[in-house]
Amino acid sequence: MGDQRGRRSEAKQETREALIDAALAEFAEHGLDAPSLDAICARAGYTRGAFYVHFRDRNDLMVAVVEHAMTVFMDTVIATGGAGNDLERTIDRFAGAVAGTIGGSGAPTQLPLPAGVSFARVLEGVMRDPRLKTGFTNLLAAATARLGAVTKEEQDAGAARRDVDPFHAGGLLVLVALGVMVALDVGLPLDPVALRDTVVRLLARGVSSESGS
Repeated sequence: MGDQRGRRSEAKQETREALIDAALAEFAEHGLDAPSLDAICARAGYTRGAFYVHFRDRNDLMVAVVEHAMTVFMDTVIATGGAGNDLERTIDRFAGAVAGTIGGSGAPTQLPLPAGVSFARVLEGVMRDPRLKTGFTNLLAAATARLGAVTKEEQDAGAARRDVDPFHAGGLLVLVALGVMVALDVGLPLDPVALRDTVVRLLARGVSSESGS
């Protein structure tokens, strides 16, 4: 009985993910407003009945799509835990993710959103729906808390300067991540190595102005 419930739960999750993936693909090709629910369901290979098992309406799907895309981005650039649980390695991961999104000419080559869906369009959708705005805000707050906790651990270990509020530092890194998305949208050249080195110098214990550090 337990195995059967597990298989049903797994199949349900696969259906939900297929609908989100289909929505992302449709948004990439036709924009955020044009794709119909029928088109999204057909692309995913499911009926409208299956859709309504997982989402109340199109806006509910949009909430899931934005949360999925931004969670992927945040987990890519500021992942913590496991092998990435110290500040320098976390920042290295961020710089590597930024480098992975930039081609030789400075043009974006990879984003957590499919080609054709800009970050600006996602923000436009976020601001239109209170549920999206709340979910997006909660996601950023959670990312800030994760990075703040990593910074605090480094401070306690004596590896990061102690005259910086760790959660303000986490907020700064999240804002940098969002700035990267905007920069990629508008084609602003970025140097991820220099960005990484600057952030490390700002937070590392060796550059602190506090006496005796």
